[in-house]
Amino acid sequence: MEIRSAHFEDLAQVLNILNTVSQALKEKGINQWNDPWRAEQIVGEIENGQAFVLLNEKNAIGTFFIREVDRISEWVVEPHSMYLNKIAILPDYQGKNIGSQIIEFAVSFSRNLRKEIYLDCWAGNDKLKTFYSTHGFKYVRDVPEDNYYISVFQGK
Repeated sequence: MEIRSAHFEDLAQVLNILNTVSQALKEKGINQWNDPWRAEQIVGEIENGQAFVLLNEKNAIGTFFIREVDRISEWVVEPHSMYLNKIAILPDYQGKNIGSQIIEFAVSFSRNLRKEIYLDCWAGNDKLKTFYSTHGFKYVRDVPEDNYYISVFQGK
């Protein structure tokens, strides 16, 4: 398994992963994201080095994004913190410890920058909230986001 920065050539695979995972979440009743994802939502993040891909041999099987933030939704975080978001692993590869590898990578990435790291999820996704907690993230609070709430977590 290789994790690397996404390149512009990865855009179609990143969009496919995000849209496939969005649909799978909806089918489970999890309101994590609106879809479909569009190229213009992702291109800038790839250009700014904020997008990452997980490769199994040469195929992208997952993606995630890390960017600097001063707030998540309406909640203020530590200044210039890192924000791990849009974590998506193709359904066939879920449950194989890949999410743990993403968390480890992101925590290491932010530590190397000497910055706090945060992430969030739909407040109704108890399974994901438990996953984050078992990986050392501390629940901070629920904050409103459009017509639902997100749970914010701070990294170890």
